[in-house]
Amino acid sequence: MATGERTDDYTYYAGFEDEPEIVLDASCAGMKVLHIWDGYLDDILRNPSLDGKGWKGFTRDYHQCEGAFGQCGEGTITDIQEYLEDLRQYADRPFDYDETRSVYRLLCSWLESAIANHCDRILMKVI
Repeated sequence: MATGERTDDYTYYAGFEDEPEIVLDASCAGMKVLHIWDGYLDDILRNPSLDGKGWKGFTRDYHQCEGAFGQCGEGTITDIQEYLEDLRQYADRPFDYDETRSVYRLLCSWLESAIANHCDRILMKVI
């Protein structure tokens, strides 16, 4: 891949073309644009902690209908570390779909790469 060239990864959206899609697009070169069926994200985020400490990252946005999960269907993630830390709390959770564990690992490694590449923001869309 040439420097600055963008590629789209539909691995976890293929076969779900008429269903809601999550698109994650980092602001730095060399990062794939992820397209993920929203059912996988739902599988990861369902049944969040109710410990009273408050939600953050994807959990907050998803369950409080904020950011990309709000009415406009688009949001910007600027605290990438917060979203990664939020995802990590689901590491040991059992998932309903066989592919969800792979999606979970992909999201974590993709966010880690965004941090390592000094991305300053991620555009997230729910289509």
